[in-house]
Amino acid sequence: MAQMGIAARERDLEVLVRAKYPLIYILSWEERRVESLLVRVAARLNQRLYAWTVTAGVQAIDTVRPVEVDPGARSALDVLMHVEQSREAALFLLKDFHPFLGSPQVAPDPAVIRKVRDLVPVLKKSRKTVLFLSPVLRLPPELEKEITVVDFSLPTPEEVEEALDRVIRSARSQGGMRVKLTPEERERVLQAARGLTVSEAENVFAKSVVIARKFDSGRGGPLIRPEIIIGEKKQLISKSNVLEYYEAAEEMEYVGGMDELKAWLRKRRLAFTEQARAFGLPEPRGLLLLGVQGGGKSLIAKAVSTMWQLPLLRLDMGRVFGELVGASEENMRSALRLAEAVAPAVLWVDEIEKGLSGLASSGRSDAGTAARVFGSFLVWMQE
Repeated sequence: MAQMGIAARERDLEVLVRAKYPLIYILSWEERRVESLLVRVAARLNQRLYAWTVTAGVQAIDTVRPVEVDPGARSALDVLMHVEQSREAALFLLKDFHPFLGSPQVAPDPAVIRKVRDLVPVLKKSRKTVLFLSPVLRLPPELEKEITVVDFSLPTPEEVEEALDRVIRSARSQGGMRVKLTPEERERVLQAARGLTVSEAENVFAKSVVIARKFDSGRGGPLIRPEIIIGEKKQLISKSNVLEYYEAAEEMEYVGGMDELKAWLRKRRLAFTEQARAFGLPEPRGLLLLGVQGGGKSLIAKAVSTMWQLPLLRLDMGRVFGELVGASEENMRSALRLAEAVAPAVLWVDEIEKGLSGLASSGRSDAGTAARVFGSFLVWMQE
């Protein structure tokens, strides 16, 4: 999926606020990045910026240190009342508000939903905007037409490179370490870190420096190593019950025949380099392998992972489908978001025809669940 630069993301949010969009839902894990962006937007618009959490109430965060404004407003209804009664031109950032908007297992609080809807005309007539910030999207039907969703995508390569430079400067100034990376080593490190959040990237860069300095000092080589970063990505996969991280050891030499496919794979491997991106060569999107059982389809997926030196993720279609209404669609979205977070990677969807069988009768047999899951997968592949 294409990544939006931080400047474009900031501009789009500023446009929404200027246009008096009353409710904006920001989908992101990265609170610090979102806060930093909103501080700049609020300053340009000459508006205050307040943040709310269920633990601290309302705080002003456009200052050097957070300042308590209404620590007693810790419930969802309390903070909505605070926003309604405020006379300031301000942005109100409500963190982790999604539990109050319901889930597939729990119905939303009708009083909270009604209060949010009551706020819309009030916000439209004033210079106030409510922004929900959460890593999970929860939109009850009553609010679908009122809320604008902004997917705060993972950091761009430039932002990850800035994080790398910060860690290198810190290691040099505080630890007196000589951290030097050749252009080739730097590209491999940045490639391995693609898909991590800024915080995750900074943590794993620092972890790599500590490991290399403390335990591998006699080994030589760079202090920041791609294999340590890739190992950190395995931790992300271990938290999922739909995706499985597969340790591939199979080589392409194990695959008999398929010479044209092997030649294509060798050529397309070069599309992951920085030179290929600068030239405008797109990275390979996908490969559909058809054949009888035992024909080598799964072996090819494993061998591609080894050849391209990319992590191999196995998507278990049987685990995607859940019992509760909406759970299957959420499982697929979560799996695809996680695959993006670990990218670049090889996503191995084995036996896809069994998981998505019955599409023609989906509307009658499962209320359209299989069709929606397959649709989400196709849209993701296209983008």
